[in-house]
Amino acid sequence: MKLTFGLLKSGNLVARTIAQVVVVAVAGTVSVSAVSTSAFATLTSIAYNATPQAISSGTLLDTVTAQASTGGVGFAATFSNMNPGDTRTVVVAYANNGTDSATSLTLSAAVSASNTLSSDAARGLQVSVATCAVPWVYTAGSATPPTCSGGAGTTVLTLPMATLVSNTTGQAFSGSPTIAAGATLYLRFSVGLPTQSEVWANGVLATNGAVGTTGITVAGNPASSITGLTAAVTWVIHATASQVGGSNNV
Repeated sequence: MKLTFGLLKSGNLVARTIAQVVVVAVAGTVSVSAVSTSAFATLTSIAYNATPQAISSGTLLDTVTAQASTGGVGFAATFSNMNPGDTRTVVVAYANNGTDSATSLTLSAAVSASNTLSSDAARGLQVSVATCAVPWVYTAGSATPPTCSGGAGTTVLTLPMATLVSNTTGQAFSGSPTIAAGATLYLRFSVGLPTQSEVWANGVLATNGAVGTTGITVAGNPASSITGLTAAVTWVIHATASQVGGSNNV
C-alpha cells in the first residue's frame, strides 16, 4: 500500500514537473516575442521651410503700334500709286510689356496675294528698317526723312520684300538689339520701288521688238509689269525671351 502510494506521488510529481517546464517554456516564448516586436519599432522626422518658396514663370508680351507723338498712323498707312524710285516711310513703337527682356529680334512678312511687288527680289518692293531708342522726329506727310535724336538711327535690315515673305521664321536684326521689360524700341520702316523702266503701247505692256508701224523698237522690256499691283502686307516681328539667370544658382 505504501509503495503504491509512493509511486502515485512520484507520478504526480513528474506530471507537475513537466507542466512547469511547459509553462516556463511558453512564458519564455511570449517574452521572446515581446522583445522581438519592440526591436522593429521606428522613429520618423520631417523638416520643411516654414515660409513657402515663391516660383513664377515670366511673360513676353510685345505689341507694335503707331508712334503716338508724330501724328502718323504707323502700319495703318496706305502707300498709294507708288512708282519706280518712290519710297514711303512709317514709324512704329515696338513695346515690351512683359516681365522678360526681348531678344533675337527677326522680321518676316505675309501678303494677301503674290505678285511682282512681293515676289520679285530685283524689281519688287525693297524694305529698310532702322531703330531708335527714343521716338523718331518727323512730320507726317513731309518728304523729310525721320531722324533719331539728330541722326539717322541704326539700320538693322535692308532687303527685298520677297525675302521677308519667303522666310517665315524672320530675318535677324543686325546688332541683336535687346528690349528690356517695360521698354520700347522705335522702328522706322521704309518701303520703296527700285528704279526701272517699262514701255507701254496702246495701253498694254509692249513686247520687245518693233512696235507696229511706229518705227520704234523696244528692247529689254520686262515680261510682267510692276504697275497696277497691290500688296496688303502684315509685318511680323519675332522675339525670344532672354533667359535671365538661366540655370544659375540664386
